[in-house]
Amino acid sequence: MLGKAILITVMVGIVIGIIGRLYKWNTSIAYSNAFFIAGCLAIIAGASSRLGAGEDWKTFQLFSAESFRHMSSGERAKFIVDTSSPIHLVILGGTSGVLLILISWLILKLFQ
Repeated sequence: MLGKAILITVMVGIVIGIIGRLYKWNTSIAYSNAFFIAGCLAIIAGASSRLGAGEDWKTFQLFSAESFRHMSSGERAKFIVDTSSPIHLVILGGTSGVLLILISWLILKLFQ
Protein backbone atom coordinates (compact mmCIF):
# COMPACT_ATOMS: atom_id res chain seq x y z
CA MET A 1 0.00 0.00 0.00
CA LEU A 2 2.91 2.36 0.70
CA GLY A 3 4.12 1.73 -2.85
CA LYS A 4 0.72 2.77 -4.21
CA ALA A 5 0.79 5.91 -2.06
CA ILE A 6 4.25 6.80 -3.34
CA LEU A 7 3.15 6.16 -6.93
CA ILE A 8 0.11 8.42 -6.50
CA THR A 9 2.31 11.08 -4.91
CA VAL A 10 4.78 10.95 -7.81
CA MET A 11 1.98 11.14 -10.38
CA VAL A 12 0.40 14.12 -8.61
CA GLY A 13 3.83 15.75 -8.41
CA ILE A 14 4.28 15.36 -12.16
CA VAL A 15 0.86 16.90 -12.79
CA ILE A 16 1.67 19.80 -10.47
CA GLY A 17 5.00 20.28 -12.24
CA ILE A 18 3.30 20.38 -15.65
CA ILE A 19 0.67 22.84 -14.41
CA GLY A 20 3.39 24.98 -12.86
CA ARG A 21 5.28 25.09 -16.14
CA LEU A 22 2.15 25.94 -18.13
CA TYR A 23 1.20 28.78 -15.81
CA LYS A 24 4.85 29.87 -15.39
CA TRP A 25 4.99 29.63 -11.62
CA ASN A 26 8.32 31.08 -10.57
CA THR A 27 8.13 30.91 -6.77
CA SER A 28 8.46 28.02 -4.38
CA ILE A 29 5.37 29.26 -2.55
CA ALA A 30 3.20 28.56 -5.60
CA TYR A 31 4.45 24.98 -5.81
CA SER A 32 4.23 24.55 -2.05
CA ASN A 33 0.62 25.72 -2.06
CA ALA A 34 -0.23 23.40 -4.94
CA PHE A 35 1.23 20.38 -3.12
CA PHE A 36 -0.58 21.36 0.07
CA ILE A 37 -3.93 21.68 -1.71
CA ALA A 38 -3.38 18.36 -3.51
CA GLY A 39 -2.56 16.70 -0.18
CA CYS A 40 -5.71 18.06 1.43
CA LEU A 41 -7.79 16.89 -1.52
CA ALA A 42 -6.25 13.40 -1.32
CA ILE A 43 -7.14 13.15 2.37
CA ILE A 44 -10.69 14.37 1.70
CA ALA A 45 -11.08 11.91 -1.20
CA GLY A 46 -9.99 9.02 1.01
CA ALA A 47 -12.39 9.99 3.77
CA SER A 48 -15.21 10.52 1.27
CA SER A 49 -14.73 7.03 -0.11
CA ARG A 50 -15.38 5.61 3.35
CA LEU A 51 -18.44 7.78 3.86
CA GLY A 52 -19.82 6.64 0.52
CA ALA A 53 -19.25 3.02 1.44
CA GLY A 54 -21.03 3.60 4.74
CA GLU A 55 -24.08 4.82 2.85
CA ASP A 56 -24.01 1.65 0.73
CA TRP A 57 -23.80 -0.43 3.91
CA LYS A 58 -26.89 1.30 5.34
CA THR A 59 -28.74 0.53 2.12
CA PHE A 60 -27.67 -3.10 2.32
CA GLN A 61 -28.93 -3.41 5.87
CA LEU A 62 -32.39 -2.23 4.81
CA PHE A 63 -32.84 -5.27 2.58
CA SER A 64 -33.84 -8.56 4.07
CA ALA A 65 -31.73 -11.61 3.41
CA GLU A 66 -34.53 -12.97 1.23
CA SER A 67 -33.86 -10.18 -1.26
CA PHE A 68 -30.55 -11.84 -2.06
CA ARG A 69 -31.88 -15.38 -2.46
CA HIS A 70 -30.58 -15.48 -6.03
CA MET A 71 -27.02 -15.01 -4.70
CA SER A 72 -24.97 -17.88 -3.41
CA SER A 73 -23.53 -17.56 0.08
CA GLY A 74 -20.13 -16.78 -1.45
CA GLU A 75 -21.60 -14.01 -3.59
CA ARG A 76 -23.40 -12.57 -0.55
CA ALA A 77 -20.18 -12.62 1.45
CA LYS A 78 -18.27 -10.94 -1.40
CA PHE A 79 -20.99 -8.29 -1.68
CA ILE A 80 -20.80 -7.55 2.05
CA VAL A 81 -16.99 -7.32 1.97
CA ASP A 82 -17.01 -5.11 -1.13
CA THR A 83 -19.58 -2.84 0.44
CA SER A 84 -17.95 -2.49 3.84
CA SER A 85 -14.19 -2.63 3.33
CA PRO A 86 -12.86 0.37 1.41
CA ILE A 87 -10.83 1.35 4.47
CA HIS A 88 -7.75 0.80 2.32
CA LEU A 89 -8.86 3.81 0.24
CA VAL A 90 -8.95 5.93 3.39
CA ILE A 91 -5.44 4.79 4.31
CA LEU A 92 -4.21 5.31 0.74
CA GLY A 93 -5.74 8.80 0.54
CA GLY A 94 -4.43 9.73 3.97
CA THR A 95 -0.92 8.46 3.27
CA SER A 96 -0.75 10.16 -0.12
CA GLY A 97 -2.13 13.36 1.38
CA VAL A 98 0.40 13.38 4.20
CA LEU A 99 3.24 12.75 1.73
CA LEU A 100 2.05 15.62 -0.47
CA ILE A 101 1.77 17.97 2.51
CA LEU A 102 5.26 16.90 3.64
CA ILE A 103 6.59 17.70 0.15
CA SER A 104 4.84 21.07 0.39
CA TRP A 105 6.62 21.80 3.65
CA LEU A 106 9.97 20.63 2.26
CA ILE A 107 9.63 22.83 -0.81
CA LEU A 108 8.87 25.82 1.37
CA LYS A 109 11.81 25.18 3.72
CA LEU A 110 14.41 24.20 1.12
CA PHE A 111 13.70 26.70 -1.65
CA GLN A 112 12.58 29.80 0.18
